[in-house]
Amino acid sequence: MKQILISILFIFVLSFQAYAQNIVIAEQPKTVDDFVSLRNAIATTPEGGAAMFLLALKIYADNPKLGEKCLVIAVHKSLLKEGKTYKGYKLADSDMDLIKRNIENNKLIPNSYIVGATPDNGYTAKLPYEYDLSVNLIGKSDAGTKVMVKSSGVGNKRSITVKKNNRGYWKATIWTSVLADIKPPVEDDDL
Repeated sequence: MKQILISILFIFVLSFQAYAQNIVIAEQPKTVDDFVSLRNAIATTPEGGAAMFLLALKIYADNPKLGEKCLVIAVHKSLLKEGKTYKGYKLADSDMDLIKRNIENNKLIPNSYIVGATPDNGYTAKLPYEYDLSVNLIGKSDAGTKVMVKSSGVGNKRSITVKKNNRGYWKATIWTSVLADIKPPVEDDDL
């Protein structure tokens, strides 16, 4: 009987170690105000904060000037520097350089996190954008909460660490793995 109870308890604990949530974005924000409004609605959970960072990367790939402002909004204030990008702040030069370099090398990276955008369809992302996210409850720490995001461009999930700010919004603190390269799109060889 004791062995059965231990087994049930072990299964119960395992079932609550991680949970998944898909975040759906109905339309891509076209202005900073649209992005802030969406952030206010979505970034109230760790998954929502991670989705906002991924969306900011997507916007950056499509429109770098707007995307850079969105990135400032999606990143935790502790990582921002004084600057002129948005409301007196900017990303640290090293962080912005990493984003610029990786997105310029492959503008399809942000699309690989949107459900349905695959190497087979050239990472074509269609609205609404859907992100497949999961949180490891054991992975919470003072540094933040690790959110895992599924990418069609790699065989495993990648992580974004997010931390809640004093207004209750979850913002990115660590994101380097989501900038790593992905499989190239499948080229149609039929002429």
